[in-house]
Amino acid sequence: MSIRLTPEQDTVLRRAAELRGESTNESVLGNAAGGAQSDLTNLRSFIAADNEWLYVETALSEPVTSNAAMVKLLISSSVLER
Repeated sequence: MSIRLTPEQDTVLRRAAELRGESTNESVLGNAAGGAQSDLTNLRSFIAADNEWLYVETALSEPVTSNAAMVKLLISSSVLER
């Protein structure tokens, strides 16, 4: 893999690697792999066996039931709005 960097980006990456006691290659690769893993995790996809998927489909196809606690949660202001 090859990437193009501005001189400023190169300096930042080299300095960060130096502070961590890593080579620039190790540092960049570790951060890139960690970021990619985070991206994949955030896609919220999952693999399920046929019987597990059937369970999920069944649960999602059932009608939604309302309860007082859920209604209260949805109509109250969030802690960020207080």
